[in-house]
Amino acid sequence: MLFNKHRCRRLVEDAIGKFGVNLNGLVVLTEAASNHYCLTPLIAALAGADRVIALGRDSRHGNFATVRDQLLDLADAWGVKDRLSVIDNRRDASIAEADVVTNLGFVRPLDADFLSRMKSTAALPLMWETWEFRPQDLDLGACRRLGIPVLGTNEDHPDLGTMNYLGPVAIKLLFELGVEVLRSRVVVVGGGKFAAPVRAALLAAGAESAEVIEPTQEMGRLNCWNRADAIVFAEHRVPDLLFGTGGWLDPERIAAVNPSVGVAHICGYVDEASLRNAGLRYTPTPVAGFGYMSVTTDFVGPRPVIDLHAAGLRIGELLARLRLKGVPAFEAEFQVLHECPLAQGFEGVHETMSTGHLGNGGSG
Repeated sequence: MLFNKHRCRRLVEDAIGKFGVNLNGLVVLTEAASNHYCLTPLIAALAGADRVIALGRDSRHGNFATVRDQLLDLADAWGVKDRLSVIDNRRDASIAEADVVTNLGFVRPLDADFLSRMKSTAALPLMWETWEFRPQDLDLGACRRLGIPVLGTNEDHPDLGTMNYLGPVAIKLLFELGVEVLRSRVVVVGGGKFAAPVRAALLAAGAESAEVIEPTQEMGRLNCWNRADAIVFAEHRVPDLLFGTGGWLDPERIAAVNPSVGVAHICGYVDEASLRNAGLRYTPTPVAGFGYMSVTTDFVGPRPVIDLHAAGLRIGELLARLRLKGVPAFEAEFQVLHECPLAQGFEGVHETMSTGHLGNGGSG
């Protein structure tokens, strides 16, 4: 656990205060993870949760026993160990006690079987925006049948601004490639919310150029690759192969015209084997598959994860309290969207409410 624990404690307390998280009287189920993601159960505990259940497992990021011991040590140092349980059994009976269940990695998949074992009044806040929904991770239909309210987190909220951290993420990756950014020529492959903040940060850091190329079949005909110092992949929506043999852009072709170019991967469908076979330098490894990020915002520090997860817990708190009062799930979603601008609904589902278009974060 190689991070500044004292700063993390301050950032956690700041986030709890900023977002008004108060979990008194509630039980929270979240993940037991490594690095900065280990902080999520501690955020819940410091926000007053009666009990926090952290579910983990062995992974490429670390073995469960090590993560458990590190998490309990930090919980002890922060005075919340007595309210934290760390488990590795997805069928543990304590799961049925949780009022708030997060959708984080080691809790997933939230399939029908898992959801059916949750408390009937449980709430499920998503620690990302709803457009990132993946059916293999969450059975939304089962949530509707079981009366489990589900809302996302509006990462564009001014107190979050999660996407603004993508620029520093790209810059750190380029430094790892030996690309100075200053006076460098960078091509950003991507669109939407991901590419724009990357481009802005590169230009602010002194890049000579930071051309954004949205994924199209015309990518291979462009001349921008010939003298680029680096290519940054930052595409989270287009599922097609962007960079790989048979894809929209061929690594062998790029290597032939510009063998010195470095490749930084945040997200987007890139075939790592093709990249490696072409002899191009790239980072990080492994390259994540489509729909996932090779590096998340915690790559540059703990604040973005702390803030995002604290905001998600606030949304879960509001939903759970309404469910405990007997408010139906769908009605609870609309009420939280109306009252809390941190919350985000699903496009085509929540924006028809008479008070306004709430799918992008509520009316405040």
